[in-house]
Amino acid sequence: MKFKLKDSLIILLLIILFVAVGFLRDAVFININSQLYKLYFKNYAFTLPNWLAYFNAWPYMKLYYFKYFLTVTFIILYFLLTALSVKLFTGDTKNIKWVFYAYAIVLILSLLSFSIGYFFNNFSKGYLFARNLLGLLQSPFITMIIIPALKLDKQQKTL
Repeated sequence: MKFKLKDSLIILLLIILFVAVGFLRDAVFININSQLYKLYFKNYAFTLPNWLAYFNAWPYMKLYYFKYFLTVTFIILYFLLTALSVKLFTGDTKNIKWVFYAYAIVLILSLLSFSIGYFFNNFSKGYLFARNLLGLLQSPFITMIIIPALKLDKQQKTL
């Protein structure tokens, strides 16, 4: 599939968006985790950057639970970017279902991992594995797997 200049610019924009969202996610979570560490141990000299200064007034538990909201937000952002990328690269909106399936499978595996760890008295390992799975959904990993797979599938069907 040849790309026109407009398509090439959209691809460049998508790459920039993936990188920007990734840097934003890292910056937000690193700073909030440092703030949580400071609040918990009360002897850690850390100051949130100005763009996150709003969270200076938040107590530990509120900030801790806010991270779950942020996780969901970044998963949704990456889902939307992945769906848009799949539509652009494959030229077919029907392929977005595979993005949905991939995200659903990883979310279910994450929930299972968390639940198994919780119910079998190994919460820390279940939580850690679930968190790592959710990290896949907050990255371009799914995009990098689905687009080549769909391209190969399309190529196989034309042979």
